[in-house]
Amino acid sequence: MRNTFRDPGIADGELSQYVAAVGADPTEYQVTSLVEHDGDDAYRTQLTVDMPNDFTMEVEQIFDRTGGTLSTRSYVAESKLGDTVVSREEGNFDGTAHLQFGGKVEPFPSPLTSLLGGATTFRGLDFTKGAKATINLWLAYSIHWPVEVKVEKRTTIDVPAGTFEAWQVKAKPSFAHINGLLDKVIHGILPAFTLHFEAAPPHRMLRFGFPTGPLPWDPKGLVQLEK
Repeated sequence: MRNTFRDPGIADGELSQYVAAVGADPTEYQVTSLVEHDGDDAYRTQLTVDMPNDFTMEVEQIFDRTGGTLSTRSYVAESKLGDTVVSREEGNFDGTAHLQFGGKVEPFPSPLTSLLGGATTFRGLDFTKGAKATINLWLAYSIHWPVEVKVEKRTTIDVPAGTFEAWQVKAKPSFAHINGLLDKVIHGILPAFTLHFEAAPPHRMLRFGFPTGPLPWDPKGLVQLEK
């Protein structure tokens, strides 16, 4: 499959700071994103999330950017409570194979991105009204799931960093490969992810709205660019 993501041309050392909140809880979390060039053929991103009770998350990802396209090479995430490591997960996707559903050891599908990697890879979408793509969302271990992505419209949004012209993108899991009726039922229950990317290149992510659980009454999370 042709890689869906184009290299958006992100500047070396791009630093973005976001503020995140969940539901009506007034507590805000600080999120920092740093994008650096890893040689001439890759981006290295560092994502840090500071949460209450001295809980932090750090995610490092590497994206290949050769040939004018963007693809996911690796992912390393670590969470800590104070100085104690709570969890750590790692994935290497370029040139590897893993145990997939069905019991076969096969390469990961393309295009592939982690959930948090979408803040980088989705910047390479075709930002044209109505443009659609099917992306394989890596969740953990060898688990990945197809997600339908649609560029809905160009709009103006307000975030803490200011007012921006943006592209609104909707992303939702696809079950069409299992059963068409199931796909319609799930889409009627599970809220979609809503993302906004700056209209001007290199299309920095401005806002990310997402469900925190699979049920309609689960609170929604919101990440917005602060500066």
